[in-house]
Amino acid sequence: MSENLVTTMIQQHRGLQADVEIILSLYNGNDHVKAEQILASLNKFKEDLVEHLKLENEIFYVELLDKMKKAKQDTTKTELFIAEMKDIEKVVYAFLEKFSTTDSINNNFLEFKSEFNGIKDALVLRIEAEESGVYSYWGLF
Repeated sequence: MSENLVTTMIQQHRGLQADVEIILSLYNGNDHVKAEQILASLNKFKEDLVEHLKLENEIFYVELLDKMKKAKQDTTKTELFIAEMKDIEKVVYAFLEKFSTTDSINNNFLEFKSEFNGIKDALVLRIEAEESGVYSYWGLF
């Protein structure tokens, strides 16, 4: 599993990015709110996110920190990075909870769009930071 772990997580990133694009396509340029379709897509995104974060938080980060410590590497910056990623995770989960019904999407659509655009931007930054940062450490130890 260790050898394919990063590859699997990168594939999951691409799936999450595709989920986000589907949600964006449901409201960008549309006057009509497609709350049911948006909610279904949000639920798929959440399912994919939970699966990814479980792998990342429970296996990847644990093993990476263990490998780094065994190699006598300073893990301070990596642990800080992980903490920052967990903060983003909390924001995303709060958003998903806030917009967990068609009514919440319909009744607060402008807020939904604004917040989802922020979620999208945070996700893009997180993916770029992981793929160019901690994922590249994996093969070093």
